Amino acid sequence: MRSLGTTARRMVSAVLVTALIPLVFALLIARATIARVSATAFQPEFSVHIDQALGVYADLAKALKQTMRAEALAIAAREPLRVAATTKDAKALRAELDRALEAHGSLRRIRVETCNGALLGERELPIDAALERTLLVRRPLGVDDVDDVVCGVTHPEEPPILVATFAAPRARLDELESAQAFAQAYHQIERVHRKEYLNRTYGNAFAVLLVVTLIVAVAVGVLVTRPVTRRLAALAAVMRPVAEGDLTVRARIEGDDEVADLGRTFDRMLEELSQSRARVEFLRRMGEWQQVARRLAHEIKNPLTPIQLAVEECHRRYRGDDPVYKRIVQTMLEVVEEEVGSLRRLCTEFSNFARLPRADLKPDDLGAFLRLQSERLKPEDGTPGEGDEGDPTLLFGLDLGFEIPAEAMPAAIDQEMLHRVLANVIRNSAQALRGAKKRPGRVQVTTTIEGAGDRFVIAVDDDGPGIPETVKEALFDPYVSTKRDGTGLGLSIVKKIVVDHGGSIEAGWGPLGGARFRIVIPRLGTAASLAALERAGTIEIAPPSSIDPKSSRP
Repeated sequence: MRSLGTTARRMVSAVLVTALIPLVFALLIARATIARVSATAFQPEFSVHIDQALGVYADLAKALKQTMRAEALAIAAREPLRVAATTKDAKALRAELDRALEAHGSLRRIRVETCNGALLGERELPIDAALERTLLVRRPLGVDDVDDVVCGVTHPEEPPILVATFAAPRARLDELESAQAFAQAYHQIERVHRKEYLNRTYGNAFAVLLVVTLIVAVAVGVLVTRPVTRRLAALAAVMRPVAEGDLTVRARIEGDDEVADLGRTFDRMLEELSQSRARVEFLRRMGEWQQVARRLAHEIKNPLTPIQLAVEECHRRYRGDDPVYKRIVQTMLEVVEEEVGSLRRLCTEFSNFARLPRADLKPDDLGAFLRLQSERLKPEDGTPGEGDEGDPTLLFGLDLGFEIPAEAMPAAIDQEMLHRVLANVIRNSAQALRGAKKRPGRVQVTTTIEGAGDRFVIAVDDDGPGIPETVKEALFDPYVSTKRDGTGLGLSIVKKIVVDHGGSIEAGWGPLGGARFRIVIPRLGTAASLAALERAGTIEIAPPSSIDPKSSRP
C-alpha cells in the first residue's frame, strides 16, 4: 500500500470497505445462527433420548447373546450328545450335530472337541459375512456349574467341549456400534468441547474467509486502480509543464474509459490552446504590421506627388537644343514616373493591407460555396477567371480541378473573403508555374472532412517547383515573398482571413510534387466556429440543419 499513490490507496480502501461490510454482517449473522443451532442441538432432552435409544440397542444385543448362550447350554446338556462324544461314536455324534443345526435356526457351525482341542465331530452351514455377524460359545458337555472349561483345572474329568457358532443380523449390531459411537461423541462434545469446538471451528473458518477476502480485495483494488492512477499520474505530469506555459506536450493516454476520454480531451484542449495562442500572436503581429503599413503608406505617398511634379516641371521648362541633355531629361522623367507609379502601387497595397476588414461570418454551406468558386475561378474558352486579377493571362491553359464532396458542409464563412483566399492561393500557384516555365501547369483543389467531422480541409496542390525550405517557416509573415516583384502581403492577408474564420493554413509539399496549401475551416457549431462567430460580432447563429446547400450566394 505504501507504493501506491493517495488516490490509489483511497480506491483500494474503498474496495476493502465494500468487501468487508457484507462480510462482517455475514459473520455476525452466522455466529448468531450457529449459537441458536448449537443451543437447539444440545438440549438435555436430546441426550436423554439418545441414551434411551442406546439402551434399547444394548438390551437387544444382550438379549441376542443371552439367547445364543442359552441355546448352546441346551445343546450341551443333551445326554445323547455327551455319550456319543465320550464314546467317540462318530455316527451318533454326527446325527446329534445335524439335529442341533436343524433345531436352532441361528446356529451356523457346531463342533465337538476334546479338552486338548482334538476334533471329535463338526457340522456347519454357510455364513454370509456381508449380512451376518457371528458369536462363538464354548460349553462343556454334561457340566452345568461352569460356563467354560480349562483343561485340567475347571473339571478333573476333562469332558468334551461344545463349540457353537451362532449368526446374528449384522445390521442390528452395526447400528448398535454406530449409535454407541455417536452417543459417545455427542456426550464428549456436550460435556467438554461444545463451546470450544464451535467457536474454534467456525472462528477459524471465518478467519480464513476474512484473510482471503482482504487479500482478494487488495489485489482487485490494485489491479483496478493501478491503470487508472498510472494514467492520472501521466496526465498530472503533463499538466506541470502546461502550467509553466509549455503547450507542446501531450498526454496521449490510451484506452476507452473516462480517463482516456479525459486525456484525449486534454490533448484537444492543448491543441486548441496552442492554436489560439498562435492565432492571437499572429493577429497581434498583423496588427503591428498593419500600423507599420499604414504609416509607411502615409509617409511614402505624401512626397510622391511633389517629386513627380518637380521632375515634370524641369522637363517642361527645358528649352535647350542640346540633344544629349534633352535625352537625359526625358529618361529621368520616364524613370521617375515609373518608379513613382511603383511606389504608388506599393502604397496602395500597404493601404489595402492596413485597412483589411474583419471577416463578416455567416452560417453557410462550404460545399456549395466551393462549387460556385469552381465556376468563378476556372477559365473557360480563353476567358480569364476571376482569380486573374492583375494579369488576365495568368490562368490561361491552367489545368485547374476541383474535388468537392456531395454532402452539405455547414460552416461559418465570409464568401467574398474566402473567395479572396482561394483566388490568391491559386494565383500564387500559377505564378510559381509560370516562373518555372511550366505551362500548362496543374492545380488541384481537394476538399475533405477530417477529425470526427468537426473540420473541413481545403487542399490546393500544384506540380510546380514547391516552396523553398528557407522561407517555409516565415512564408505567411508580411513582406516575405519568393517573387522579385512581390510585396509579401498576399499570403499574410490569406492567413489573417483564414484565422478570422477560426481555421488555420499551412504550406508544405503536396502529392503532385509541388506545393500544397492546406486550409482548415471548422464545422459550424464547434468551439472554434463559435469563437470565430463571437469575434466577428455575429449574434444569431443558425443551426447546421437550417442551412440550405443551394443558398450560397455568388
